[in-house]
Amino acid sequence: MRYKILLTICACYSLFTATAQKNQNKAFAITGSGKGSVEWANIEMIDLNTGEVIRSVFDNRQSSFTVFNARNGQAIPVRDQKGNVSDPAKQPFSTFSAALAYDKKHNRLYYTPMFINQLRYIDLNAASPKIYYFEGEQFSTIANMNDEGGHITRMVIGADGNGYALSNDGNHLVRFTTGRNPVITDLGALRDDAENGSNTIHNKQTSWGGDMVADASGNLYVVSAFHYIFKVSIAGKTARYIGQIQGLPANFTTNGAVVDNDGNMIVGSANSVEGYYQVDMNNWQAKKIATGGQVFNASDLANENLAFSPKLQISPLINREVVRDDRIILYPNPVSTGMFRVAFTNKETGRYDIQIVDLLGRIISKKQVDVVYNGQVAEVPVNARLARGTYMVKVLNNGQKTIFTDKIIVQ
Repeated sequence: MRYKILLTICACYSLFTATAQKNQNKAFAITGSGKGSVEWANIEMIDLNTGEVIRSVFDNRQSSFTVFNARNGQAIPVRDQKGNVSDPAKQPFSTFSAALAYDKKHNRLYYTPMFINQLRYIDLNAASPKIYYFEGEQFSTIANMNDEGGHITRMVIGADGNGYALSNDGNHLVRFTTGRNPVITDLGALRDDAENGSNTIHNKQTSWGGDMVADASGNLYVVSAFHYIFKVSIAGKTARYIGQIQGLPANFTTNGAVVDNDGNMIVGSANSVEGYYQVDMNNWQAKKIATGGQVFNASDLANENLAFSPKLQISPLINREVVRDDRIILYPNPVSTGMFRVAFTNKETGRYDIQIVDLLGRIISKKQVDVVYNGQVAEVPVNARLARGTYMVKVLNNGQKTIFTDKIIVQ
């Protein structure tokens, strides 16, 4: 009897623990050293339901970090032999930051410092902070880093796995790939939708500051500091004004935004410690999350969730980690019509199967490819009647072992 009771207790505890973990909404936040601080130089993982810190990622006061060149892996000296900082600009957050994105695939936090036109990332796999700089490379084409309009204040990882960042004035939409040999491209200025009127993506009162999230269909949603919402088409580089968040206090600036586990947007403020707000992205109504106390104010938030993801994405197939193989490259992603390509770079010759799989694990289509030389590219057709949304692309070897999987967005 005792054994049965013990099993019941263990089962209930496991169920409770699993439910708690499922309902825990987490985000990385750029914060100060304490609640109310405005020195945006610390990174914390925050429980958005309670406001509590789950993990301290980077403390600007610490000295136990190392900096490397993102291209060649060589160490970048920050201090001289006496331990003094030789160049303040080489400290990770010496000029603060307001743009952060979480790359779940590689477990990295990308960011860019203010007044320094450079992309950087923190390797979250390391026991102590390892930070990588794209040293000597311009992140955007802005000429004057003292121009507030050109500052990057919004950043997110899109559904295609690429990072996207946007300047205050909307004149610099920057894309950066996150795999091997990253490519950084300033795509130029966004264009206002014809129906935007005075609600332009380029105006200080309607567009500047804030954050952005990505949706499962390959779009971006810009949330300005003053609660304005713009839907951005990456392919068309157009911004459509779709409304304002309602129900927020007038003095609550929306500086950080993420998508929670239920598909709602959660916004935080740089100037308020009173709480976070949950926003229904279907009607843009906000309600305060009862955290039970003060929370960390933050200049930016980041997590891996995509807006408007089909509920079927909770299936085990989609929740599995992707199978990475840098010798196999999938592009373009998103794909609209026609076909996508799979490149076998430095991959063994042989027979491979390429499958398109839906969220239930059903095979939509498959193609057999005989790879006879390194660098061979296979063209995979996409049925024009295939519904828009998220699918998986799987590559199997001749022994039917899955050697590569990744999500693809069909637009």
